[in-house]
Order: sequence, then structure tokens, then C-alpha cells
Amino acid sequence: MRDSSFKAPERQLALLLAGTQARRACNRERIEELAARADFHALQEFLLRTPMLPLIGRRLLEVSDAAPEWFAREVERYSGQARRQGVAQALVTTRVIAALTDAGVRVLPLKGPLLAERIYGELEARVSADIDLLVDRADLAPAIEALERLGYRSPFETDMRQRKPEVHELLRSAAGLPEIELHWRLHWYDERFGAEMLRRAVPGEDGRLYPTPVYELAALLLAYAREGFAGLRQLADTTTWWDRYGHTLAPGELGELAGTDPAIACPLATSAAIAQRLGGLPADRLLGRALLSKASGVAARLSNWPLRGPQPQVGANVTLIDWFLAGPGQRRALFARHLWLPEEVLRLRCRDEGPRARRLRRGTILRMRVLHLVRICGRYAIALSQIWMRAGWAPAPPWLDTTAGEGA
Repeated sequence: MRDSSFKAPERQLALLLAGTQARRACNRERIEELAARADFHALQEFLLRTPMLPLIGRRLLEVSDAAPEWFAREVERYSGQARRQGVAQALVTTRVIAALTDAGVRVLPLKGPLLAERIYGELEARVSADIDLLVDRADLAPAIEALERLGYRSPFETDMRQRKPEVHELLRSAAGLPEIELHWRLHWYDERFGAEMLRRAVPGEDGRLYPTPVYELAALLLAYAREGFAGLRQLADTTTWWDRYGHTLAPGELGELAGTDPAIACPLATSAAIAQRLGGLPADRLLGRALLSKASGVAARLSNWPLRGPQPQVGANVTLIDWFLAGPGQRRALFARHLWLPEEVLRLRCRDEGPRARRLRRGTILRMRVLHLVRICGRYAIALSQIWMRAGWAPAPPWLDTTAGEGA
């Protein structure tokens, strides 16, 4: 049975409001028509899950008077909470960047309130629970030492050099400050991109480093791919960035970047094509279609902007997209990353759930791995069967994907 949740007026309304300014202007009448039919309780629930209530809610209130007063009050109330959280997180981020800079570590902030302020003009537009920072791989150890002086510690039991973090090192504060993800790359596929993005970053008037436009757009698209094209937050980041900074890109600049790094070319092109279909990003002009593959079409069908299904299934779809977009040399790493989970990850999960599993026996670790393997493979089977029932095994390119939603 075909899932029609993407056709719900509340989700269609949120999708249109997450698009580029040109897409929203073109669909002004459609937005007003959907707002007139929408169940605002369902819309609020969806936007809180995404989470996009401050941004999408305000955009809706600016173009339509169909929203009830209680919805407008909720948007303002939640925006106030998000603003306070954003201010606090921005202050911590600034302090952390200063500590790393003083330690001689070149650092570039990613996502979070600093990105929200730059592209949206307001901290509350992008609620974030942690702090993402990019450093050079060679600087991971000195960066961790600098952050330990601020009270941050790794929650893992073994040393970083023994674990070799694939994308980032997780650090937690005993004082209850936001977690830090210390990245040395942005995506599983990225071998050179993160280091090059950091190397080319330039200082702003405030002294912090900022990425060059082409690298920032590419980073947003890779983040969208890493999140499995689920929800609307990364899509809105990309389309809003385009509205604000797209004019700064030279013609063909993104395509040239993709051509210099085959590891990210297909994920980058797939992400751009999906952002074009759903949000109006001019992907054809930026990258064309030569870098897309059959795997791009499957990834597009697995994408889940309406967040259909329970959270475990949504998460499984995200990791399944990794399998399709990763290069041949990534298969072994993917097995350990998504199927046969590392022992340290399982131990951390148990500690997060409670003190009962501080000392796990080898047999317990094996049972947990097998149970996870069975569950995730079952969810993979569900996801693949759903896209097969919708379209068969001849995946269409993402810009022709009819499951993307009408009116998009």
C-alpha cells in the first residue's frame, strides 16, 4: 500500500516554505491554499519533530493569515526558547573556538547558531543540541587537550588513537554544557574535502574563520546526504544559503570542486538534485547530471523528507542510503559502521541507558551485535520493499521522483 503521508497538506506546506525564495514566491497561491486546508495541530507536531517551528512558522505567518492565534503564539513562544538556547550555545561556541585558537589549533565552526545567524539572520531559526567544529586530523589530540582544560572529556573508555574516530570525536562536559563533535572530516566519503575546506577558510571581521562560498555550499550538501535526506532542516539550510550567498559563486565552481574529488562527487550531485526537486536549488546549473548514477535514484526514493514511519525506521533509511552512495572501497567500513557495531559504541549506549551495563561481558557484546544486525537488516528489507512496491526496481532520477510530493 502506497504511503501518502507526503501528500498531507501540512507536510506539503512545510516543504514549500523550506524552499528557496524563488520557489516560495512561485508557489504563493499554493501556500495560501494549503494553509486554508491545513490542520495546524498536525503542522505544529511535524515542525517540532523536524524541528523547524520557528523558521517555517514565521515564514507561514508572513504570507498567510489562515493560521489561528494559538499557532502564532506557539511559534513566538518556541522561538523565544530557541533564541535563549541559541544565545547560550553561541557563547559556549565562541569560548571553545577561542580556547582552540589560543592552543594553536585552526578551527572552523560548522552548523549550529553561528550558521543560523549568518544565513537566516536569527539564532532561533536553527535549533541545535551540540557544537560541531572542524579541525585538521593532525590537530585532534591537541584540540582535545585544550578542551579538557574547559572540562570536556571523551565518553569512550579507550584512547582516541586506539579507536581512530571515523568522522568526529565526541566530547562531553561534566558541567552540562553542550556536547562537542570535533570533526576532522564532514562525511564518511570525505578523505580530502574537510582538510581543504579548513585550509582555504578565511578570517572574518570577528577573527573567526569562515569557509569560502563554494566549500560552504558543498559542506551543506554533504551534510544533507549524511542525514539521509530526512526531514527539512538540512534542505532549508541549503536553500536559504543559496538565497543569501548563491550570487557569490562563480559559474561552474561547484562542478569543478566535485570533479577534483571523486569520493564526494556522486553524493554531492545526488544531494543537489534532491534539493532541486524538493527546494528549488538550481542543481542543473551548478552540477549538471553527469555525476549522478543509478544509486542516486535509489537514494532519492529512500529519502524521507516527511519523516514517514517510526524513528528507528527513519534512522535505518539514513544508513541504507550510505550503502548506495559510498564508493567501492567503503563497503568494509560500512559493515563495521552500520551493521557490526564497534564495542566502544555499544558500551557507550549502555552507559547512556543506565549504570546496569558498565561492565559488559564478551557474550553480551556479541548478543547485542547480533540483535542489532537482525534489526537493522529487517529495517533495510522494509525500506527496499517499500520503494520496490512504489516504483519497481527501475529507479527514476531524483528530479523525476513522483514520491517527492505534489506541488513541490
